[in-house]
Amino acid sequence: MTAGIRSWAVALAFATAALMTPVHAAPAAPIFVDDTAAPGGDGSAKFPFNTLTDALKAAATRLSPVISVAPGVYPVDRSLVVDGSVELRGSSVLVKGADGWPTGDVVRGTETRIVGTALLGADSLIAVGRSDGVVVTRVTISGFILEGTASGVEVFLTRVQGYSIQANVFRAPAMFGMHSVASSGTAADNYFAGIGTGAIFSGGYPASPSNVVFQGNRSVSNTLGGVLLNGASIGIPELGDQVTALVQNNDLSDNVASASFSFGVRIFILRRDLGAPGDSQSVGNVHATLKGNRIVGNEMGLSIDAGFPYRTATTVTGPICDQRVYSGKIDLTLTDNTVAGSHLTPALVTFTRNTAALTPVTLPKWQYLHGATFTITDNQGALAGARIDHPEADPFLGPCPADAAHESLGNTLRYNGVVLGNGRNF
Repeated sequence: MTAGIRSWAVALAFATAALMTPVHAAPAAPIFVDDTAAPGGDGSAKFPFNTLTDALKAAATRLSPVISVAPGVYPVDRSLVVDGSVELRGSSVLVKGADGWPTGDVVRGTETRIVGTALLGADSLIAVGRSDGVVVTRVTISGFILEGTASGVEVFLTRVQGYSIQANVFRAPAMFGMHSVASSGTAADNYFAGIGTGAIFSGGYPASPSNVVFQGNRSVSNTLGGVLLNGASIGIPELGDQVTALVQNNDLSDNVASASFSFGVRIFILRRDLGAPGDSQSVGNVHATLKGNRIVGNEMGLSIDAGFPYRTATTVTGPICDQRVYSGKIDLTLTDNTVAGSHLTPALVTFTRNTAALTPVTLPKWQYLHGATFTITDNQGALAGARIDHPEADPFLGPCPADAAHESLGNTLRYNGVVLGNGRNF
């Protein structure tokens, strides 16, 4: 571990420990939940609640509550809302393989499943955060098998500091396993498979930063990818524009379901759709260290791109020109990773949306970044053979005012300390 990585990790560890340490009296007795219990319980060991909703209501009135959930199946018709400090502790014991990563199996008899019903629709299985924008601290979710709906997120964290998502199984048919927005914490020893993207970490702002550790997880065989880093906030009005991530010792492999698009790791600048909260934002920044990961057998090992830099956007009144000029920075360090067996390329590096680089006919919808800088430190050459799309000028002429000429883009691609020339090698 380099001095820079060590100091960063130690600082985050101390900050997280400070958030996780109670400053008041000893916490109250655990709140117990058992799906086989009779209705009307009080949450005690003798008379447990039989639903997670009742347990969360009781937790709102207690100091540093721990909710202990017995093995069983817990159907969810509406999102389980966590809006304060709590430890939500399931009983599932994950089985690990000889390689140290979880296999997706659970010790028989310990299975604690939270299952979204058809009534849940596109809502999150577990939603952590407050609707009034106040930052939530100290939330732990561990020991569950999570099964969200095909259009939803299984754990969605918004403005949460000091979270721990640990030793859970994220299963199909959910669109995303976990999504952390303007939140800081750790996701460790989890298993993600058969969903869209395993884990997504989006940018934060000074009052609720995004400093995250993704460690010891297995995120494999997903339809889109293993883990995604997004340099901007999404879904909230605050213009968070920074994510700092340590992605370490994970298995991010065999994500191949979407031809020419699936990835082990994707890093992009931002997504802010017109009409959505914060749609004035045009800049995002990612600072990431990838260390000791297995990134094998994906369509693309890594996708390093702009994200969603709209040129035109579809609205209820029809297509409109996006007036924004997008920019940002990606600072990526790669150490001791295994990037191999990629079906398309070990890495795609482009200053537009990754799909537009691969299919330029879609450039009428997607613009290139302007004045952006991608700095990649890859002293072991894990990205050798990468596809690079780094034009000097915008290749597209179109009907929007900004597309009247092939304007200079002014982007910089720096690889192992050397500024690479403009061009496209595929």
